[in-house]
Amino acid sequence: MVHKALTIAGSDNSGGAGIQADLKVFSAFGVYGMSAITSVTVQNSFGVISSNPVPSQIVYDQIKAVVEDIGADAVKIGMLQTEENVIAVYQAVVDFGIKNLIVDTVIKSKNGKFLLDKSAVDIFIKKIIPASYVVTPNIDEAELITGMEIKSVDDMKNAAVEISKMGASAVIVKGGHLPQGKNVIDVVYFGGEFLLMEYPYVETRNTHGTGCTFSAAITACLSKGIDCIKAIRIARAYVQGAIENSLSLGKGRGSLNHFWKVM
Repeated sequence: MVHKALTIAGSDNSGGAGIQADLKVFSAFGVYGMSAITSVTVQNSFGVISSNPVPSQIVYDQIKAVVEDIGADAVKIGMLQTEENVIAVYQAVVDFGIKNLIVDTVIKSKNGKFLLDKSAVDIFIKKIIPASYVVTPNIDEAELITGMEIKSVDDMKNAAVEISKMGASAVIVKGGHLPQGKNVIDVVYFGGEFLLMEYPYVETRNTHGTGCTFSAAITACLSKGIDCIKAIRIARAYVQGAIENSLSLGKGRGSLNHFWKVM
């Protein structure tokens, strides 16, 4: 049986994040990967230089062409950039009955450039999050989505609950921006219960594409029929290894090693 996953996201010409990272992850997990490109970015290891949105009708048509013909066992949403693309993707989710939806809340790049237009944030929260199965915000994104200040693990838990109230079945508030001593704690909220995933903090600047990689790994696992919590655990362990075996490429932030382990 061929397991299929679709990523709806931006193109990263440097290869470490976005569509390129997602397809690498799908391949590492033995999943057939497909894509709908929402934006063409210009970036390198120093960060995003510019981003150029794909017209929303073309985004919609890419999704339609794939899901009506080949189908997708799980679908990931990454960078959408514009309000028009948010609406188009939401409409595609509705029109094609997409259920197994993993949302990486791509709002800002590591160098602070907005990857989701400020005018699109509210509609993203109102449309995309309620349609999602799994949402994976980092601390900054969780603060923006909830309007809460997050300074502790308890704050992360509270934010996860608030995001779940918006409609997401599973919420993972990632703790990479808020290390706890020598460890990183990710808070998972699913089925009314918390799971804390704790891993050693890795001292490396080569973290380009971490969020994309994590959400893509969850998508790959779910496309293979793995249950939600097990999929999240597998994906987190995979990301840890990808960081620990990261690649020093370029003069800025290098990429994770997506093929450190092939499933």
